[in-house]
Amino acid sequence: MASSSSMGLVASATSSALPWATTPAQGSLDSAGAGITGGYTGGSLPLQITIAFLIGLALYNALELIVLAFVTFQRYRGLYFWSLVISAFGIIPYSLGFLIKFFQLLDPNKDVGYVAVFFLSIGWYPMVTGQSIVLWSRLHLVTNSRRVLRWSLYMIVTNGIVLHSVTTVLTFGSNSNTLSRTTLGHFVKGYSIMEKIQMVGFFVQEVILSIIYIRETVRLLRLAESVQDDVCSFDNGTGTGNLRNASVRKTMYQLLAINVIIITMDLALLAVEFANLYLIETTLKGVVYSIKLKLEFAVLGKLVQLVRDRTSSNNTSDPHRRRSPERRAPSTGLTLEKTDTGGTSRGGERMNGSALGYDFGNQQLPDFVDPRNVHADFTHAEAVRGDEGWETRKGEEGERWRRRTRVNRGSWIDEEMDKHHIG
Repeated sequence: MASSSSMGLVASATSSALPWATTPAQGSLDSAGAGITGGYTGGSLPLQITIAFLIGLALYNALELIVLAFVTFQRYRGLYFWSLVISAFGIIPYSLGFLIKFFQLLDPNKDVGYVAVFFLSIGWYPMVTGQSIVLWSRLHLVTNSRRVLRWSLYMIVTNGIVLHSVTTVLTFGSNSNTLSRTTLGHFVKGYSIMEKIQMVGFFVQEVILSIIYIRETVRLLRLAESVQDDVCSFDNGTGTGNLRNASVRKTMYQLLAINVIIITMDLALLAVEFANLYLIETTLKGVVYSIKLKLEFAVLGKLVQLVRDRTSSNNTSDPHRRRSPERRAPSTGLTLEKTDTGGTSRGGERMNGSALGYDFGNQQLPDFVDPRNVHADFTHAEAVRGDEGWETRKGEEGERWRRRTRVNRGSWIDEEMDKHHIG
């Protein structure tokens, strides 16, 4: 009996759907917008403990993530770093706002009650949209499609402007203490509808980003299975190449897993929202986004290190790259190379720096031919003493001109993509 009465109290206290035409004053337990218009005025101790625990957990995760970010990063710059830090910082005012609101630490019937609404609103913006920017800022590591990166960013910006603005107006209107009951009821009804719309919109946005990661990760895993080592692995019998290839697969599987977890947690939030458990949904949201940020920080950081290791190994293993240090491989995706069935590369070097080099040790070449000097492009002569030839210089000058043209058009998106050699 005690359990059923407690559950009934929780359901009545957190119900936020179908507001009546005559909505009682904000903060009233009988109000259809209880929790939306004011704080929690019920006497359920388990519910109060649950709210306090979820808010405290979200604050702890956010503070821990901020400390980890500043301790881990050597340079405090870049879109990934600042989007991660700002998104984590957003959880703090978001959680504090609901702490003030639900426990009525400030009187919601006075103008000072807007402090809680202001805090939770300004924290909600970077927490939700910032998390999507974190995912987008590392998307170039698995795909080099300029179209995918451009339109996914347009989606994030458009959803942020439209969904945040409309929801904010309805949030302040639902917590107004100067409106009539009828007008307040309309705001509460509009907010209860818009809350579901914006949650579905942000859910679809994160699903699209996760699908891009999952699709590209599966593609790279299939490519890894078709070859025996990644481009950095030249196994000389010590098993190093197999270890590096295993590290690549492990990181790819982890990246796949966190995107599945992100979709699962977003589905759980949607279920709580459509069950009209407003108090639980708003406090649980801070915990969910803090956990997603911590997962992304762990795995996306490993993905960056994986790409850096590949690039540094390319520069040291390719003799042509050592002669021309300014030429470097673009850090987009994972580049793999085939080796012979014995797991070793007889040539000992990457052939022509191609994306999928072929081991010429398996070819029937004359004895006087050194396989290490054979490359896939037989139509151009090798550069002599670091001179890359007028054709290469002309191509590089044309590429630099095209990049300057794109940057001069004023597109910071193109500038960000050019920095990572995308497209």
